[in-house]
Amino acid sequence: MADEPKPIRIQKKTLEKQLALEAICSGRLSRHGIYLRVPAAILVEAPEGYTLPLVKLYSFENSKIEPITAPPESGIYKPETLARFESIWMREDDLGILMSFASEMLLAAKGPIKELPQEKRVESLRRSAVMVVEDLFVNPSPENITKSTRVVGSFVSMIMNDPGAFLVLARLSSHDPYTLQHSVGTAVNSIIVGKKAGISSEDELEELGLAGLLHDIGKTKVRIAIINKEGPLDESEWREMRQHPKAGYDIVKNNPQISFRAKRAILEHHEDKNGGGYPNGLKEHETDLFSKIICICDIFNALTTNRSYAKARSIFDALELMKNKMQHKINSNLFEMLVLAYGGRL
Repeated sequence: MADEPKPIRIQKKTLEKQLALEAICSGRLSRHGIYLRVPAAILVEAPEGYTLPLVKLYSFENSKIEPITAPPESGIYKPETLARFESIWMREDDLGILMSFASEMLLAAKGPIKELPQEKRVESLRRSAVMVVEDLFVNPSPENITKSTRVVGSFVSMIMNDPGAFLVLARLSSHDPYTLQHSVGTAVNSIIVGKKAGISSEDELEELGLAGLLHDIGKTKVRIAIINKEGPLDESEWREMRQHPKAGYDIVKNNPQISFRAKRAILEHHEDKNGGGYPNGLKEHETDLFSKIICICDIFNALTTNRSYAKARSIFDALELMKNKMQHKINSNLFEMLVLAYGGRL
């Protein structure tokens, strides 16, 4: 008789650590004047392979903030020292350092959330990805683009090692602002479709996923009133909106971390099969495979995400609309792969 499967048990400390990391990345920390409370879960039990960041920490005892003494030879706090304090605090000025530390831990392929069950891992990674994209759209700096590459690497690793994780991700609902949710969804779907299209190299899938994550980065140059307009755009507004692929390409074109194919996909993701797209009116044979994949996933994710002017469609309705109304825009073979991906046969 076969052994019955054992129930998955989530370690309390692992959950606490996951939530603490997310709280730091989002800046959701308790405040006392210029001080922020640091969740003890990531300090008292430092994860394997990580050294605590070099920031000055403080205790809050008897209604008074006091510095915690670190070993003079290293300047690095020992977890057992920090465990003695009921609460641990840091200056707000050092939040950026701790955010980078927390982001690195969350997005590492073999990071501390690896012990969580599949759905919890996917939820945590998606939330982390949205936070990274939010920073990116506020400031598309090289540092924030580097964080984006780690997001995509984490998605690729999860999908390659646990294909069922994608189906969990697809089921997750979200109330994130449209552009953030759409960017993450397009990245994930692009990786899935690319894998089905025969791209087996993890490096190439990461390039493709990064293009999906950054494909709308040019919208940071479009007036927010146009992005959030509830009704149809007028002619002048459309002219401005149609510039976002070129604006996105201009943002990334000199960044050595981004491959030429990814940059090209950012530029070409609104070109269509018959040459009726923008910004350059290219036909199918003139665009790269990456661009064709991003085009399909961009349309699909737009249809299945709540927008300022339209409610999200179901997956079935979105795919049916694409099949019946958009065959002049999209590559038929890649569309079939998208359909198969949502059938659960990755």
